[in-house]
Parts: sequence; structure tokens; C-alpha cells
Amino acid sequence: MKVSKTVQEYFTALDRLKQNVPLHVPKNGPINKDTVALEAGRKRGSIRNRPGFETLISEIDAAGEKPRPAKQKRIRQNPKQTSEIEQLKRDLDVAQSRYMSLLYLNSEMAKNIRRLGGEVPKFGPVVDITVDPDSTDIPY
Repeated sequence: MKVSKTVQEYFTALDRLKQNVPLHVPKNGPINKDTVALEAGRKRGSIRNRPGFETLISEIDAAGEKPRPAKQKRIRQNPKQTSEIEQLKRDLDVAQSRYMSLLYLNSEMAKNIRRLGGEVPKFGPVVDITVDPDSTDIPY
């Protein structure tokens, strides 16, 4: 049996809904004639009981009855991962605090230089920085 282009579009939309990757309707929605029509870019109610739509309607009804497979969630937490995540959060907090402290220190130094009549370079992109890996004066 030859299937029209419109019915093929409906079947394509139905497949997207079954796989839970719709383009035009929200994910995890119900699968029925209206959502298939909307997903295919047509108006609600455009799929009706008329010749040529029998197999489509039966497929939609079958898909609407089946529950979709849910994504598997983590059953239990890995304690090692949890402790690593917590340590990384603490490290991030320390790094952010250090960064803000250095910004404040730079701002205060710039104020002092201006007060003493010096010229303060404008903040901008950093160019050509080289760090001596053997240096011992890096404060960490």
C-alpha cells in the first residue's frame, strides 16, 4: 500500500516522540493523535479516522499505551566520588577567595600609586608572560 507524504511525516513525528526527541512539542509528553500532529507541524486534530490513517492511528494507540523507558538513575552514591567532589568544591572556594583577594590588593596598590603621582597601567589582555619554573618566590 502506498503511503502519502503527509502520513510519512506523521510516522516520522511518531518515531521522534517514541524516542523522546521531539522538535515541536515538550519532551516526556503523552503520545496521542494531537501530539503527533503537532510534532509533524500540523494542526491539532488533523489526524482523524479516515482512509489512509488506519495504520497510523493504530501505531499511535499502541505507542500511547506503552510506558516509555525511563533513564536509569544512580542507585547508590560512590563515597570516593562524593568526597572528591566535596574536595573540589572546597578547592574552588579557596581559589575564588584568593582571586578576589588579589583583585582587591591590585586595586589598593593602584590607588596608592596614583596617590603618589605614578602612572598605573590599564587593565587589559595579558601578553607575553613567562614564568620561571625554577623560581622560589611564587607565593603558594
